[in-house]
Amino acid sequence: MTEDAWRGNPLAAHDMDGFTSGGRQWRTECHTPQTGRGACRSYTLTTVYAATAEPAGGYSFSQSNQWVFNNIVLFGGPSLR
Repeated sequence: MTEDAWRGNPLAAHDMDGFTSGGRQWRTECHTPQTGRGACRSYTLTTVYAATAEPAGGYSFSQSNQWVFNNIVLFGGPSLR
């Protein structure tokens, strides 16, 4: 995909403050050391659940809201086929 073709998408902008769409919070980073040049990565704020083994047996459970990787868009470059 070209960056110009993707520009109308709200995920197309480097926006670490994020935005809300359909009740989900999103943030995007573009052209950073994390994404590499010519790419954007998007994350959603998601509830993550964890189970931790207890020394005496059984598990304890927790939940937290975390930014979770959702997608990456690469601009130009060689075909990925």
